[in-house]
Amino acid sequence: MTAGGRSRHHERLLALIPYDTAVTMADLVRISGLSRPTLADMLHRLQAEGAMLCEPAVASGGRGRPAQRWRRRPPGGMFAALAFSRDSVRVRVANADDQAFAEREETLDVALNARGALDGGHRLLNECLATLDSDVESLTSLTLGLPCPVGDGNQPQTRGLLPDWVGFRPVEWLRDRLPGVRITAENDANLAAVGEILDGAGQGCRDLVYMKLAPGIGSALVIGGRLYRGAAGYAGEIGHVQINEMGHPCVCGARGCLAMELYIAARHSTGGEGGLLALTELFRRCDAGDIAAGRVLGRVGGLLGEQLGALANMIDPERVVVSTADVPPHPALLAGIRDGIRRTALPAVGDLPVIPSPLGIRAEPLGGIALARGAHLSGLAHFTASPERGRRGPGGV
Repeated sequence: MTAGGRSRHHERLLALIPYDTAVTMADLVRISGLSRPTLADMLHRLQAEGAMLCEPAVASGGRGRPAQRWRRRPPGGMFAALAFSRDSVRVRVANADDQAFAEREETLDVALNARGALDGGHRLLNECLATLDSDVESLTSLTLGLPCPVGDGNQPQTRGLLPDWVGFRPVEWLRDRLPGVRITAENDANLAAVGEILDGAGQGCRDLVYMKLAPGIGSALVIGGRLYRGAAGYAGEIGHVQINEMGHPCVCGARGCLAMELYIAARHSTGGEGGLLALTELFRRCDAGDIAAGRVLGRVGGLLGEQLGALANMIDPERVVVSTADVPPHPALLAGIRDGIRRTALPAVGDLPVIPSPLGIRAEPLGGIALARGAHLSGLAHFTASPERGRRGPGGV
């Protein structure tokens, strides 16, 4: 039994039910494998505890008695996300149903000043709370998003990525300033994948690859409706697949990693610094009719796509969502990714849809809020996926 007297079976049932979607008994039988009498008993007990709400049955015009629908009672309080990239922070605070929210964004020296970055995020958090006529006492939980893998114990794996964060424990730092608040650290791409499933290009999708290109390469895997983090939090680090054994040295200690080779290709193509940040400049040149820029985008996309094709052979995702943060990914880049996938994927998975993110960097704080509220991707996926699972999704080509 749990601390409140609730059994593990009841907790598992709750984990299958999202806060923002009402579900029927038939839905629950399908995804839980439990019988109707067993589910009815569990639901009525959870309703008596106040954890579940039963909505009145509404006639749909069809035959038979209209089905009751069950909804998980939203948690109380306020919820927050601090989403850090290597050079900025985005903060979002929202109430349980997301009807009241506030957002802030600021450029910060994140990689080289851990405490300064967290100080800035903490300040923006307080500003958001004040905007909502609230304070820290009302804060229930917070998700800390970081541009690096996150291992056991909420500890970021920062070596070679965030120099000033090595050995630093940001969750403990925040807990000292936010006593009583539940705080969880998560990889930034994982947060964005959750955001895309809830409000973006991943809606209705149970098996998804999310890829972020800005300023480095971040990726996340959703398999069977759940974030897949791997044994030590390193799942999805496609940027450190070696594609050229004689290539440039990478921060991870290897040579010719995908992320480094793309960084060099993009930097050289624009004649300056910036690596993958140069993608924005390449997008602009391509739109202006620069044929060379289009070729570079095709080459960069092709290198990405070849690795995605190999990944698709192993996990068979429904779609790939690509984000270039503050601007939408260019069609030439997406076309290159699709071509690369077709070169390395089996024919059966070679038509994998590659879809631009409609949210960009906003997906990260949105996903952070969802995880802070305790949203379970298992439930979301089961109730939003199409009954007939097909490869073609919205925007697929």
